[in-house]
Amino acid sequence: VWSTAMDVQVKLINDGYAQAYKSPHRAAMPDGSVWRDQGYGLTADPIVFAYNKGHLTGDVMPRSHADLLRLLRTRPDVFGGRVTLYDAERSGVALMQLSADVQIYPDAWPLMEALGAQRPRLDTSGQRMMGQIADGRMVFAYNMNRSYGESWAERIPQIGLITPDDYHLSVSRVAFIPRNAAHANAARLFLDFLLSREGQRVIGALGVRPVRDDVDAPLRPASPGVRPIRVGPALLANLDQARRASLLTRWDAAMRLGVRAPSDPAAP
Repeated sequence: VWSTAMDVQVKLINDGYAQAYKSPHRAAMPDGSVWRDQGYGLTADPIVFAYNKGHLTGDVMPRSHADLLRLLRTRPDVFGGRVTLYDAERSGVALMQLSADVQIYPDAWPLMEALGAQRPRLDTSGQRMMGQIADGRMVFAYNMNRSYGESWAERIPQIGLITPDDYHLSVSRVAFIPRNAAHANAARLFLDFLLSREGQRVIGALGVRPVRDDVDAPLRPASPGVRPIRVGPALLANLDQARRASLLTRWDAAMRLGVRAPSDPAAP
């Protein structure tokens, strides 16, 4: 079982749904990518800004979170009504990233309030968000998986991606072998392949940044300022109901001017 919902995967492991397996590739895994020899992070996908190159250029193109905060406050003529981001109330992955931003960046809440002041579109569909960046209805998307953004930027030259130079998050697709797996040996072999250098090269060739440090550089380019979300028990805090309620209460207040996109990803 593998998923980008890192916190949910860790909870399933913590609740006893996974079996332990010490892969022979365990020693090659970066710190923070393996938990209890049960949960294995397979990828290290940077979280970036996406933007429309025709509308954000020069001095209105944010290079960092601090830049973004300053521009949102001073250039509402550029960003007003044309910012999109994932809705933390409806997306568990967005809530996880919000939690990480708050822990890392001292001005995270002022940044959320500045984003919220732009009357942003709060979405659950990356496809819809990137489509609106491409056609110019939106000029800026906050916290987009780089691998997904690149799959659009390769086809649509109007789309640009910015890896913030103050810090950026990195997320993993977390895999584990179910405790009652019907074919446990086959699952171990498949997991070993995914963690091997060969398997990591395959992941990289598909456009997703592999987690291992010893994979060919073109498949795992340098990522200065990276702050990985670690695979481990700290993620369980995101599922604590009191903490979740506290984060979402403040999020809702910051996003009170936001417009929620339809839940149906096929809707415009």
